[in-house]
Amino acid sequence: MNKLFCLSNPSPLRILLSNSVIQKCIVNSLEKKLHTCKNCEILRKGLSSKSYGIPNIVLKPHMCRLASYHSHTLRREIKAAGQILSRSGFHSNKDIACLLGIGRQTFSTSKTFYNRRNEKESEDEKKKKKEEEAMGRLFIGCLVASTLTMTSFMALRTWMEMTSPQSRSAPDSSLLGFISWNEFYHEMLLKGEVEGIIIKPKQELAIIRLHYGAVIKGKQSPMIGNQFFKMKVSDPFEFERKVRMCEEHLGIKPEDQIPIIDIHNSFSSTEALVILPAIILFLLFISRLSKRIKMSDMPSPTDMFSDVKKARFTRVDILSQQGKGISFKEVAGLKEAKQEIIEFVDYLKSPDRFKELGAKLPRGALLLGPPGCGKTLLAKAVATEAKVPFLAMAGSEFVEMIGGLGAARVRDLFKEAKKRAPCIVYIDEIDAVGKKRSGGNVGGVNSEGEQTLNQLLVEMDGMGTQEGVIMLASTNRADILDKALLRPGRFDRHITIDLPTFTERQELFDLYLKNLTVKNKTESLSHRLAQLTPGMSGADIANVCNEAAIHAARQGKKVIVGSDFDYSLERIIAGSEKKSGLMAPNEKKVVAYHESGHALVGWLLEHTDALLRISIVPRTNSTLGFAQYKPSDQKLYNEQELFERMCMALGGRAAEAVIFNHVTTGAQDDLKKVTQMAYDQVRSFGMNKVIGPISFPRQGEEQGPKPYSRKLAATIDEQVQILVGKAYRQTEGILQKNTDKLHLMAKKLLEKEVLTYDEVEVLIGPPPHGVKDKIEPHGWEGIMPSNDNNNKPKKSD
Repeated sequence: MNKLFCLSNPSPLRILLSNSVIQKCIVNSLEKKLHTCKNCEILRKGLSSKSYGIPNIVLKPHMCRLASYHSHTLRREIKAAGQILSRSGFHSNKDIACLLGIGRQTFSTSKTFYNRRNEKESEDEKKKKKEEEAMGRLFIGCLVASTLTMTSFMALRTWMEMTSPQSRSAPDSSLLGFISWNEFYHEMLLKGEVEGIIIKPKQELAIIRLHYGAVIKGKQSPMIGNQFFKMKVSDPFEFERKVRMCEEHLGIKPEDQIPIIDIHNSFSSTEALVILPAIILFLLFISRLSKRIKMSDMPSPTDMFSDVKKARFTRVDILSQQGKGISFKEVAGLKEAKQEIIEFVDYLKSPDRFKELGAKLPRGALLLGPPGCGKTLLAKAVATEAKVPFLAMAGSEFVEMIGGLGAARVRDLFKEAKKRAPCIVYIDEIDAVGKKRSGGNVGGVNSEGEQTLNQLLVEMDGMGTQEGVIMLASTNRADILDKALLRPGRFDRHITIDLPTFTERQELFDLYLKNLTVKNKTESLSHRLAQLTPGMSGADIANVCNEAAIHAARQGKKVIVGSDFDYSLERIIAGSEKKSGLMAPNEKKVVAYHESGHALVGWLLEHTDALLRISIVPRTNSTLGFAQYKPSDQKLYNEQELFERMCMALGGRAAEAVIFNHVTTGAQDDLKKVTQMAYDQVRSFGMNKVIGPISFPRQGEEQGPKPYSRKLAATIDEQVQILVGKAYRQTEGILQKNTDKLHLMAKKLLEKEVLTYDEVEVLIGPPPHGVKDKIEPHGWEGIMPSNDNNNKPKKSD
């Protein structure tokens, strides 16, 4: 039923039958009675229902007797309904309309009035949108046309200027020489050598063009064509008047006078007529664009700039995060650092206890230390334990190209912190904005970094500073920070977080090993790994554990065994094995003697570390072999200890010289280390008798000129050469006396590619100065990789 009908001169019965509900009931009744007929098409048009405004009913194809019967029945029912309504008192159209809530209006059997209204509104919106798009296209077309017109006009004007006779006759003034008025008058004008004059009033220049072959000061110019000179002219009119007076004085007729041409770069009315419409269109475009921005949800340029000025900090609100955060228990090691920073936590938890005694907590703490030692982790733990908002931001996020943006972000950061007070503000890598201010600014103009630093200093301890905001920051470059930033009242607590000690490394391994599926978890495992990793930070230790887990998963193991940790240590220290980098036999032999030289010298000297292993397996970091020793936590070294370490580093080069009577480039890294150790002893540690107890900064760390003379620098270089030469001669002598041991180690290394401490002891005997402090396995299997199958660890069951 999809046709509309309208009531004209309606009777009560017609109004009743015009109701869509009644129509639907009648039609459904017919459909139920005729559903068995498969050949009906349309009830005849003479059906009495047509007189009552009921739409045609679409049925199956053809007329049949059943349809005729039902049409007769429908006429009788409609007639009976009309009689009943008349006897019930419904004699007018108004009564039926009040009963059914209808009147003289149009009905639809498939679309409501609201749908039609929505369609009409959508059509209006589409029409309006099309009009806006058409206007926009027209406006853009006008803008493009005006731009092209201006560009074409300027190009045409430039071409006309370039092709005009005046421009062709006037050469580039930068290629001409200046002359004075006296030279012009006596050497050119009096002799009749001037052909023409071109005046450029805006440049205050007069270009003198001479005749071809003119003779100046008794010499003819070798140039082909006209010769030009330029002269400074402050007043073009006065210059022209002066030239004309001279010509009259010389008796030159007006028709024979020198032509003087003025070149003016004036703004013509034609240019104004072309440029003015373009400017008007551009202003209209800007106004239309601003209106669209206001009507739409797009931010305006001022709002966009205000968003840029906002500090992009990371908010860690512990109060809204149940069961999250990092506690001090999860921060292994760092006992001294945690003890110092616990005061901030106590203050934020119970500030009244401090205020009663008149104590003021330091406003800020600066966490110092090498990368990966847990500075950021400790700051997060403070926020968790204190249960206050924690606003974190990187120092590099303050510095931008736009001037004043860094200072604006500092203000916004502390503004947000004051709203959430008590609060902790943490700036990671603060050296990006806290560098020392230079004193060489010209005219009092500060750089962007200095403005940001000044604003940070004011916010930390200035006139408007409020309590409740504690500042934490971390850096590994405390030497470059500004002194004003480090003074009491700002960062008055400097907490140093050094590399973990043996005990702290063991705690870190215990912490990370809890999350790993390790075979036979024992204290000896973390104890041995802590012995093998001195000098490593907490991040390095986490990487060792992660690499071991990755290696075990790659090998298809269900648990992590000792060989996986050994592989991870070897990978981090020397790089992974380079299986495709096969060496030639001659190179392999040289590398074997080189590494054996290192190991043998360290084995025979007293103050050297214990040997762990020697390897000649190529590595991905371009290392052809290495000798690994047990690292030491030793902090202080004497002259003899440093000297023997130099000898051990020179053992590889000395072994090459003793066995092959020549040296290779493989000792480059060893020589760098030896040279640096020698310069440190002579220049920084005061261990040289000639230089004396004087300490200078390392090479490359000096700020400004060197703090010593050239003569002293030459003496330092000389003493370094003497010290390195002495160490090399002693190393060479040790190897010459023990050549048989060197051959044994090198041959065994060529055979097995990897040698351990015990295997070396079997070959050449125990160390002459006592057993080295080697690392014992403590019953933990697999700490050393098997020497079979090219040093491949065995898979566990």
